[in-house]
Amino acid sequence: MTQTPEPLKLPLDSAHRGLGATMGHEGGWEVPLSYTGPLVEAAETRRLAGVFDISHVGRIRIRGADALALVEKLCTSDVVHQEDDTAACTLLLNESGGILADAIVARLEGFWLITTDPCNRDKVLAHATGVCQGMSAKVDDQTEKGAMLAVTGSAAREVLDAILPEKPGDLPDGAAKIGSMMIARYIIIRKSFTGMWGLEVILPKMFIAKAWRFITENAGDKCLKPAGMAARDILRIESGLCRYGYELNETIDPFTAGLESLVDFNHEFIGRQALTGIRSRGISRRRVGLRFDCSEIARLGDTVYDADGLEAGAITSGTFSAALDCPVAMAYVSLPACETGTILQVEVASANRKLSATVTDLPFVP
Repeated sequence: MTQTPEPLKLPLDSAHRGLGATMGHEGGWEVPLSYTGPLVEAAETRRLAGVFDISHVGRIRIRGADALALVEKLCTSDVVHQEDDTAACTLLLNESGGILADAIVARLEGFWLITTDPCNRDKVLAHATGVCQGMSAKVDDQTEKGAMLAVTGSAAREVLDAILPEKPGDLPDGAAKIGSMMIARYIIIRKSFTGMWGLEVILPKMFIAKAWRFITENAGDKCLKPAGMAARDILRIESGLCRYGYELNETIDPFTAGLESLVDFNHEFIGRQALTGIRSRGISRRRVGLRFDCSEIARLGDTVYDADGLEAGAITSGTFSAALDCPVAMAYVSLPACETGTILQVEVASANRKLSATVTDLPFVP
């Protein structure tokens, strides 16, 4: 019998447990799901800001003379014209045009860094390693060599400006920089998984506890409260953002997912030929938002029906929105049924009945 490997622990594992966090599993790691309650943490992050330990996010480094050629082959975005010290959202596809992973690709001095959902870390590493055979490029996994925090929300700028010499509050969206403070070398990326202002900071493990304590305890009246992965997912859904294993997998193409803006057809990448065919044929379903006037929450796999009672799609993500004070969800729905304002029925398994939902533009919360 094959034994399930023990989940990896975050460098701040003891700090999370000391705060009474409810722990859970994500992408092979043990992570804090919540400290005081997901809805409370999501609301606090929207009101001020929150700090998330995302050390489990996959971080793949690519170096060498052929690094650009390899990244160009892997990524759908226009990496050729991506400027130094920037980060861009991108996709990695299989040969059929299915999404192998969604990622952020950062172009930094001397190397490229791809960050991706922890569930895709090993897959992206193996994929990139296989593609680079015969190329002068080195692919290596940096995930367990450091730690990573995400600080999100309108008040995050002041706190981070007080810590880092780079003054990240002034950085535009998509900026990426390597910096140093005393002997600590860090990377900052101005991107967010929540749709709000955010900064991700990668730093050595030996400094992560000090950075965490400063942000959450020692920053005076600018202290931020920690938030867990459940709150992060609420914010992600409210912002209409995809998550791998929910909205994205290797059977979903970028057009169906509504991510065609991440595809640049002016360069060769794995899956380009297949996507050209999909673009010509058109799609039969697309990702939409659904808003409910009830208290029940639709979950992954719940079936969506059209006005005639015919199966029209399935839910991918659902939550109770603290910002809207109602349940919301995302789903893939057949084209005739996905017009904004259309009333659909969702068979919510947890409620054991069908509930009405209205097709809504994404994001739910700007």
